[in-house]
Amino acid sequence: MTTDVEKANDFYQKLFDWTLGELEIPGEDNTTIYTASKGGFGNPVPLEKDFPAPSHWIPFVTVENVDQTCEQVEGKGGKVCVPAFDIPTVGRTAVITDPAGAAFHLFTPEDKESDLNMISNGLGEVCWMELMVDDPMPLLPFYADLFGWKFSDPMPMNGGEYTSFDVNGESAGGFLKRPPNVPAMPPVWMNYFAVDSVDAGAEKAAGLGGKIVMPKTEIPETGYFSLIEDPTGAMSYLFEMTS
Repeated sequence: MTTDVEKANDFYQKLFDWTLGELEIPGEDNTTIYTASKGGFGNPVPLEKDFPAPSHWIPFVTVENVDQTCEQVEGKGGKVCVPAFDIPTVGRTAVITDPAGAAFHLFTPEDKESDLNMISNGLGEVCWMELMVDDPMPLLPFYADLFGWKFSDPMPMNGGEYTSFDVNGESAGGFLKRPPNVPAMPPVWMNYFAVDSVDAGAEKAAGLGGKIVMPKTEIPETGYFSLIEDPTGAMSYLFEMTS
């Protein structure tokens, strides 16, 4: 979701060597598709000038039936922000928020046989998803009941606590309890993009007009990350695995 599609496309294509393709949707404008080594995984959506939030990434979570899942959301403390609608030849989607207010899409693909798991460790791919909130614990039943996610026991991390989750038996992301030294902010799902070198990736991002929001930081026995902001204001992490 970006205030400047052309600027965002140029930045990410050069930063990660993504291929930019075109998807034809009947009755709609063609959509640019971002493709890394595992395949197409995302696309830019222009934000209206009066949209009440800056540029940001928003994830899609696949479900068996979008409409049935929407019926369960409010009873579990979430909200349906954009009711279910069809994307011709692609699938059906809706936008919901969890009980903390973090937004994401529900998605049922038209081709249910395709592999839509885009969490992978290839260069430039989304390798992890993360949500930082004041208290993750009340959110876990919401995600577990809706999607069947399995959660680890919380572990200390950077002055807060971290709870990771598995999707269909594979590690996919985590919930970070906001550390005391981090200012309060609206909750938003964040991408970690895999890179060979956080140092080189952050330097390249800055040279392309982005910003280094958080410099290289170590996760003991795991790797390094850095928080960057693209030229349109959307933030994401770079991640370098070392073990």
